[in-house]
Amino acid sequence: MNQTASAGRSQLSVKISRHLETEISEGRLKPGDRIPTEAQLTNQFGVSRNVVREAVARLKSEGLVESHQGRGAFVSDKAHRNSFRINHDDLSSLSKLRQLYELRLDLEVSAAGMAARRRTRSQLETIQAALAALHSSLSSGQSVIENSLAFKRAIADATGNEYFKNFVLFLTAHIFEAASFERRIENSAALRDTVLAEHASILEAIELGDPDLARRAAWVQIINSAERNGLRGLQGWEVTRMSSLGETYAPPCAPPIANMASPSLTLPENACDCHFHIFGDPAVYPFTPHRSYTPPPASLDAYQSMQRTLGLTRGVIVQPSVYGYDNRAILQALRQGGGNYRGVVVISPEASEAELREMDALGVRGVRINLIYKSGVEVSDVTHLARKIAPLGWHVQLLIDVSEFADLYDTLANLPVNVVIDHMGHMPASVGTEHPGIQDLLRLTQEGKVWVKLSGAYRFTNQRSTPYSDITPYAKALIESNPDQILWASDWPHVCISVPMPDDRTLIEEFFEWAGRDEATIRKILVDNPARLYGF
Repeated sequence: MNQTASAGRSQLSVKISRHLETEISEGRLKPGDRIPTEAQLTNQFGVSRNVVREAVARLKSEGLVESHQGRGAFVSDKAHRNSFRINHDDLSSLSKLRQLYELRLDLEVSAAGMAARRRTRSQLETIQAALAALHSSLSSGQSVIENSLAFKRAIADATGNEYFKNFVLFLTAHIFEAASFERRIENSAALRDTVLAEHASILEAIELGDPDLARRAAWVQIINSAERNGLRGLQGWEVTRMSSLGETYAPPCAPPIANMASPSLTLPENACDCHFHIFGDPAVYPFTPHRSYTPPPASLDAYQSMQRTLGLTRGVIVQPSVYGYDNRAILQALRQGGGNYRGVVVISPEASEAELREMDALGVRGVRINLIYKSGVEVSDVTHLARKIAPLGWHVQLLIDVSEFADLYDTLANLPVNVVIDHMGHMPASVGTEHPGIQDLLRLTQEGKVWVKLSGAYRFTNQRSTPYSDITPYAKALIESNPDQILWASDWPHVCISVPMPDDRTLIEEFFEWAGRDEATIRKILVDNPARLYGF
């Protein structure tokens, strides 16, 4: 089936389901009444039986219609009892769809954990049968919606909590992996295998009776489902915090691309990369067990090779989350690199003044607070930390999702130190530049109250490869708000990303476009601003 035909089929099924819903809501079809047969609806609307079946499946998912074996579909006796409704038309809005997914995330994750503890043998058999039906529909190219929902309903039933079960069933009935996803799954064996594996992982954990593993598996499935519907960064990028749900989740990261061409523009003298990481020998510099990823080897020598190819001279080494409070690797790199490098560290509340002074002498100019990736670092009082480092003239660098950070402006506007925001605010590209968090960030930048790094576009784009055009409006808006407060960074070696590894040349070429290829703007962001902030 081609994409146009499939899209048309979906629109027709929606039209039929809306017609029947109106008949029910206005009382022409009453509880217990049989709805028109497939043949009648086919003739009435001039469509195929598949279109009619999809329309009826939508009504079933909303609890308006129920099937009676061998007799047809009937209006449910609960059809007029729902006071809380979710309008399918609203779900065409990404913001509405995001809200629904956020609600599902906590509820379905909890349901999976409860089912792992409480499921009876018969309930487990029902879940197994639902997975088998899903497998069959995926293999045969049939609609997966009803079988996917049946799997979730079986898990909800196994919670043993009637109120919880009914609410989960209500929510799952209102989230279709949209018709576009069905079209993609029809044409992608790999995607079919992925979806089946996600559901199988949930079943396996429930079979084992492991609630932590079940919660993790359900979490993965919903996060991935959201991303397939164009939604990244669900609940503040919670996918990075999964290890709180059981064993450590720290997948290995791919290495950076080693060989690349020089950029199309010659960089100005003393151009600075304001954010990269160094990862040493784990036998010497062990990673914290409380981490979200396992990085590849990334030495200063390897970085400098890339740096020379691009034409960069200066750099800022940033403490990654995998080292927690252990700054030894970054301090050694600063000793090796010399005066062309500065550092941003992570410190504990107990760090002494003498330790901070020693770091300052090596080139440390800031403290990082990471509110996205797990590092074993607890952050509860930004103001206290800012006061601790203020005598040194250091800044606070924040890795946050500005679309999830409450009271962003009020929190950051009056801190006694400079504030640097990592990765353009790390917000999902789908939130839009009018989001209040983005507007607060632009206001803070315009007023000179924060600095912002143009970096890490691949972390919040909805695209798979450069150029990440959906990030361009954010980058340009930030530059326009106040080019004197903007920095650029490679984010080398690009750890913990969900897209193909980018070429560093393409990243700086993208920056050229954001800056309008204007020489004065490029020089300001690459040379003048870093010199002012980091003291080169």
